[in-house]
Amino acid sequence: MPSSPRRLPPPPVLARRTLMLGAGTAALLATAGCNPFSTPTRVTRTVTASAAPAVDPMLTLTAITRLHVVRLANVIAANKPVAARLTPLLKDRQVHLAQLIAEVSRTSPQAGASEKAKPTSDPTLAVPTGASPVLLAAMKSDAATAQTAFIDAFSLASRYRAALFGSIAACLASHQEALS
Repeated sequence: MPSSPRRLPPPPVLARRTLMLGAGTAALLATAGCNPFSTPTRVTRTVTASAAPAVDPMLTLTAITRLHVVRLANVIAANKPVAARLTPLLKDRQVHLAQLIAEVSRTSPQAGASEKAKPTSDPTLAVPTGASPVLLAAMKSDAATAQTAFIDAFSLASRYRAALFGSIAACLASHQEALS
């Protein structure tokens, strides 16, 4: 018995409406920016952050002044020839340190107590002996560095602090002249 050829079912007919619906959907997706072959799009998020609060320069200025007091005291103790010249400068810097500690205590009693407890002498801080021009140049450099720090802090300071910083900066300028 010969086999009769089998009839295959007719191919599916794509209705015109189905074709138009598919083309319309593709056009709509392309217009909307959807592309199944593209990389995923990144979402941009706007994050609003406030500026970091200004750092209070008082502790830094107090530390600079304390270091300057320690260095002056050690130079005076180690070098008697320059002691007469540096003693008035040391007294000025000790007054500055007391004023700065009082201001720190006014705004933060706990920090003020901590600053008062810190020593104003350090025997381990070595200073060279004998070369007074070199020592005077180092002290002048300390005064210039401290003056710059006080001038930089001036712009963010309150009225009282600005007056205090200005007074100390002016005194440090006179120290630089005295050490020249």
